[in-house]
This record gives sequence, C-alpha cells and structure tokens, in this order.
Amino acid sequence: MIRKLLIAQTVLGIGLCGIYLLPKTFNIRQSAIVMSLPSNQPGWTFEQGEPSKQVLASLADDTDYELGFYYRKTPNRIGKLDLIKTFIVLSGEDMNNSIHRPERCLYAQGFEVLDSRIIDIDVGGGVTIPAQRLTAEHRSTGIKQVSYYWFTGAKVITSSHYRRTLTDIWDRVITGTNQRWAYVTISAFLNGEPPLTHHDEPFTNEMLTGFIGEIFRKIHKVEQLGGKWTAAGS
Repeated sequence: MIRKLLIAQTVLGIGLCGIYLLPKTFNIRQSAIVMSLPSNQPGWTFEQGEPSKQVLASLADDTDYELGFYYRKTPNRIGKLDLIKTFIVLSGEDMNNSIHRPERCLYAQGFEVLDSRIIDIDVGGGVTIPAQRLTAEHRSTGIKQVSYYWFTGAKVITSSHYRRTLTDIWDRVITGTNQRWAYVTISAFLNGEPPLTHHDEPFTNEMLTGFIGEIFRKIHKVEQLGGKWTAAGS
C-alpha cells in the first residue's frame, strides 16, 4: 500500500512539474468548421434555431454556435414531417467551458443515453468520418432520439473526447499551438410529437447518415483538413 502511494505521488509530482514546460502563450489554429448552416439543402426546408437555456448555461460566453432545423414532407405519408436538428458549437478562449461531450447537453435536457457506439459515415469522395451515435430517451416524456456527433479541429476529425484532449496536450507541449475545436451534433426523433413521423431506428439511421454525407462538405473546410481522413472501406 505504501509503495503504491509513493508511486502515485511521484507520478503526480512529475505531472505538476510538467506544467512549467508548457509555453506561456500559444499560437491559435482555427477549426476546419464552417459556422454557417446551408439554408438551401435540396429536399429540405431550413429554419434557424436558438439553443435552450439549459444548453446555453453549459457554454462559455465567448462560445460560437449555429442551430438549425431541417424539415421535409415524409415520403408517402400525407400530412407527416421528418425533422433533423443540426447543432454546431465552436470553442471560445476557454475550451474546457465550450467543448464537451454532447451527452452532457442531453442530460441537461432530461435525456438518458440508452446506447452509444462509433459509426463510420461515408461523406463521399471515397472517405469516411468517425461519429459517435447515441440513442437516448427523455426521462419524463418517453420521447426517443438518435444523435450523431464528432469533433472537428484544425486538421483532425475524431468522435472521441479523450483523443481530442490528448491531441490538445500534444499540440501545446510539442508544437506550442492551441487549436479551436468544434463539435457537430445531428439528430432526429424516433417518436416525436405530431406532425412528426414515427420511424424505427434503421430508417432514422439511414436518413441521418445520408444527410450527414450530403451536408459534410458544406460545413467543413475540406482543403484545410487535408489527408487526415480515413479511407472508406479500410
């Protein structure tokens, strides 16, 4: 027990001493995100939105964000609508108060995550991006939704909060740079209130991944991302 305590104290001491190795100032690298949602997405009607008070309360004051709703008439269903919500958050100066796992936002809105897994999404041109897929249910209303999210840095796209954090540590210590990160969340209800159509998960997943493939290059600076993508099928 004493040996383990000494080891833990040594590791902690090394970590604290490492703070003095960090540069006093950092060069800022901008995220490869485009902070403007397309209003003319084919087949969809766009409506600008505003985040809830609970979500805004979890973000720093200098956080930038874009929220939009995309509607369409459900194919072969009279008087029914499909709805996709798209939310982009871009970190401010204090990234720790701007960028976090979207699970926190879901919990603040009363949702409980039922399932979480990583999905590779085809975004065209022979490439895929990794996204975290969440299935969640509202604790009081029973409404279910499916969400996909990922983090976009200056050159890297990841679905992992931990990889994003490790990338930041590496950049600050090794290169003396600090990049702004964005996270993108795209979601749809499975059993929303009328006139929204109730869909099963396979249909909703297909609708959302198809939508992501169509919108991805409109909300990202693909030239800036360069070759940091995963080849489709690899």
